[in-house]
Amino acid sequence: MFKKILIAEDQQSISRGLQSTLTELDIPYIETADYCDNALLKLKSSLLKNVPFDLLITDLSFREDHKLRKLYSGEDLIRQVRKIQPNLDIIVFSIENRVGVIKKLIDEYGINGYISKGRREAEDMGKAIQSILQGTSYYSEDIVALLRNSSNISEVSTSDKLILGLLAKGLNQKQISEHFKANNIPSGSKRSIEYRLQDLKILFEADTLPHLISIVKDIGLI
Repeated sequence: MFKKILIAEDQQSISRGLQSTLTELDIPYIETADYCDNALLKLKSSLLKNVPFDLLITDLSFREDHKLRKLYSGEDLIRQVRKIQPNLDIIVFSIENRVGVIKKLIDEYGINGYISKGRREAEDMGKAIQSILQGTSYYSEDIVALLRNSSNISEVSTSDKLILGLLAKGLNQKQISEHFKANNIPSGSKRSIEYRLQDLKILFEADTLPHLISIVKDIGLI
């Protein structure tokens, strides 16, 4: 069983609910942080003291306020955690349901679980912890359904995401081609980029390039 868990959550009522759920699961040590920066400091401190946390549960969205900070989201926190404690088990606990965002957390950061906030969150959290202890990942049913229906996203390469991101910033196809060439990125000819955008329009059933950008933003791909 996990012995030391850190919860990164800025809403006190949700944090207390999580603590109650974990206490019922006989977790001996639970600590909380309402800012991502504080969470990272606590993780670093525990490593220096040689008493590291063995599970991080984090939301993705944190409200902005007057306090200065370097980390603004759960994804920012996860990115930094993977640098200092690569093997730490991580559960995301969030209302975020954009499949592009979720796949990025799984594919790039190797999160171990994703729990949707809602009616079944306590049950799901218990199942997630047991699954992770047994060496398998766990996702809420709605997240599993999203991932099952996201095969088109798997066909989008890193190069495609770069093209879409630059297009969303207002660059035209010629400027995107120049960016590719300036950074020695393969397949950067204007014609190659034009063909790939046509393929992406078909893949996402988009009528126009602005429609394509709208779609990929909505699913969190860029």
